[in-house]
Amino acid sequence: MTEPAPPPSGPPSPRIGTAERDAALAALDAHLEAGRLDVEEYGERSARAAEARTAADLEPLFSDLPDPRPPFGARPAAPAPAAAPAPDRAPATRREPGALARYGPAISGALPILALVLFLTVPIPNAWVFFLLIPLGGWLFASSRRDGR
Repeated sequence: MTEPAPPPSGPPSPRIGTAERDAALAALDAHLEAGRLDVEEYGERSARAAEARTAADLEPLFSDLPDPRPPFGARPAAPAPAAAPAPDRAPATRREPGALARYGPAISGALPILALVLFLTVPIPNAWVFFLLIPLGGWLFASSRRDGR
């Protein structure tokens, strides 16, 4: 029978919130736009960032990338006390990204290959219409990102 692993040395990694996950996703967006990540790797890393619970979960996502990086585990300065919300207004709720926003980059990257395979294998007249999947997928992905911001 094996013995349980000893507890990790040092303090545990601090838990992160929505703001830290959003900062990580924004940094990944910047790396995608700069061409440092391809669409598939961006999709994998952004899914892991969206599911991260601690700062240690985010650190490996940026280990091979230059700045911009989110501040890992840094405690932000205490914000000034906010005024109480107006009683007649309901507090805003944060919407989780949908499946299209989460998997859209990978789907958009695969659409040209899918269109080419369909064009070459499906024996119909005017098979070129399969190439219309490419701009359609780009439009769907862009609209899902616009709705989420």
